[in-house]
Amino acid sequence: MHQIKVVLFDLGNVLVDLGDKSRIASFLNTDDTLEVIWRKWLTSEAVAKFDSGKIGLDEFVNQLMNEVGHHGDKSQFKEAFVAWPNGLFDGAIELVKAVPSHFHKAILSNTNAAHWGRLMDEMGLSSQFDSYFASHQMGLVKPDRSSYLHVIDALNVLPQEILFMDDNKLNIDAAQGLGINAFLVRGVQEAKRCLQDNNILS
Repeated sequence: MHQIKVVLFDLGNVLVDLGDKSRIASFLNTDDTLEVIWRKWLTSEAVAKFDSGKIGLDEFVNQLMNEVGHHGDKSQFKEAFVAWPNGLFDGAIELVKAVPSHFHKAILSNTNAAHWGRLMDEMGLSSQFDSYFASHQMGLVKPDRSSYLHVIDALNVLPQEILFMDDNKLNIDAAQGLGINAFLVRGVQEAKRCLQDNNILS
């Protein structure tokens, strides 16, 4: 195994609390299992356009509601979506700070203009990492190979020199397919255990 140089975090459901499945299920107008719900989210055309910065919030709301047959109030849908990230999990900042400084700490997150300001400023993530790879700023979304290749190129490292943690199997599978050391984790405690298992934390 190559020596790890980069510790790459996803945000939602790893460091950031997105709540139970009821919120995202309501956006997608479905009552499927959590795994199916996230697969639908990651393969939604409207979500991909918004998270890659190609459309604005109002157009996203229109397109997603049409896509899933959601007939609710658009203003309420929009308000609920903007408020979706509940905040950081307890211990999230402490975990990031605990990663030794000789590792390059970075974020790779599917996110958007409606949430990014809250994540960085309100939740205090703006000064915690060395690099930030936000989908709406890159114009690239996970699990597309291009998003991971962008990170590899920008940081000038080998895929095997990255340890990546994400809560979604589609994203993990795509990263592993490129040779990245990718691990499925949900929440701070699982992320901490992953870092310990890989000798990032003692």
